[in-house]
Amino acid sequence: MKKTLGLLLCVSMLFGCLTGCGDKTRQEENKEETNEYPFRIEDLDGYVFTVADSNPARWFPEEGSSNIANAVINRVNKVEELFNCTIERIDYDENEAQLAAQAGTKYADIVVCETWSLGRFLKARRLVDLAKLEGLNLEAEYWQRYGSTNILQYQDKIYALGAPFACQHDEAVVMFFNKAIIEELNLESPYDLYARDEWTMSKLLEYCKAAKKDLNGDGVFDGNDRYGFVCGHEFDGPFTLYMGAGKHFIREEEDGHFTFELNTKEAFRTVNQVAEILDPFENAYDCLGMVESDIVNLFVNGQTLFYCYSRARGVADPIYEMQDDFGIVPMPKGDDAGPDEYNCWVNHNAANMGILANNPDLDKTVMIVEALAYFAQEENEIEEEEYLNVKLRDDMAREIVKNINRYAMIDYAWIGQQCADAGGFQAMNSAVWAVTMTDRSKKIMSSIQEIEQQVETSIRQLEDILLQKDTAQ
Repeated sequence: MKKTLGLLLCVSMLFGCLTGCGDKTRQEENKEETNEYPFRIEDLDGYVFTVADSNPARWFPEEGSSNIANAVINRVNKVEELFNCTIERIDYDENEAQLAAQAGTKYADIVVCETWSLGRFLKARRLVDLAKLEGLNLEAEYWQRYGSTNILQYQDKIYALGAPFACQHDEAVVMFFNKAIIEELNLESPYDLYARDEWTMSKLLEYCKAAKKDLNGDGVFDGNDRYGFVCGHEFDGPFTLYMGAGKHFIREEEDGHFTFELNTKEAFRTVNQVAEILDPFENAYDCLGMVESDIVNLFVNGQTLFYCYSRARGVADPIYEMQDDFGIVPMPKGDDAGPDEYNCWVNHNAANMGILANNPDLDKTVMIVEALAYFAQEENEIEEEEYLNVKLRDDMAREIVKNINRYAMIDYAWIGQQCADAGGFQAMNSAVWAVTMTDRSKKIMSSIQEIEQQVETSIRQLEDILLQKDTAQ
């Protein structure tokens, strides 16, 4: 009897243990199921997460000022609540960041600033390779969707990138056109050309020539009259047109090495075509010496048929209030381009997020950054819908702008010129500026031949810097 009772007691205890283990397993499973977010959450015990970013609207806008502002505030509050942390913002100061890096002290958890500024940290090896950070899921849709450039990425290394909370979509250069002038000249709409895949550099030049008009009837063509083209910044015109045509200054090949593309016959032909489009007071308005706000008003006031620039930083805002109707198309593609090979330059003013190598709190930084990226989707969706439905005037423009990111492109030359030994890139850019704008008597072929060796040396240096090889100081 005692043996029987003992056996029953053991079985009962074993069953209880098994039941308890099962309950514990189910509790853990339920806990995982209730975590609705695709990132790890941990109590960080009041950790202060510091963002170096000179744009306060990305972090602490005025509450109630807009739906976007409320979504930004919600993003910050949600992350602080989930991780028991505090998010603070400081103005980005490149000198302070460099000094902290030299001293080996922490400057901030993340830095958000223009591409060119972060590019200066490359040579000194002061940017963490984001691709190696465990917990940063850069393949997630909410990372992939909101970045436009890979200018600080090389082969399998990622030194900085556009983040969902620093979306780059509005930095892609687009072409605005005046519908009233198109109708006046009895020209086919650029929308129709784009729809047939015929919106090319040659068509742009044809339309620019047709647009020229002596508005005041004084028989003299000057700043009071109408022309075809103007770019939102006085020196960006050559680059937006050249790269819109699908050409690079330096190109990353499939094997990961750079080749100098500007010294090819195809590039020379394109530069000469750009120079013709930019012929001052002939096909383009001579905007040298003008500030951006005055340049955009040329388009608003009907003195140019086309205006190209990004919609970032508010420069293009007067267009949305102009009396004449307007449309938007991508930059025209090259005459030799294939189907749908349009390109819209994302210049080096686009915001990028980087993490400096002297950050001792990488595990905490990564967890918070991943959550910030996930929750930033709401504000981006609100911004996109408001821009498309409030500022644009027709469905074709909305469709094009909504998908413009598929045409976004960059060129490593703009990072190369930030590296101390890479003066060849600046010489290359200056040569293009000269032959298309400031000294049009020069020829592109002879100008490139003069600096070709210098550029080739700079290209090899840039490769070494991006691969984090030792380079001569």
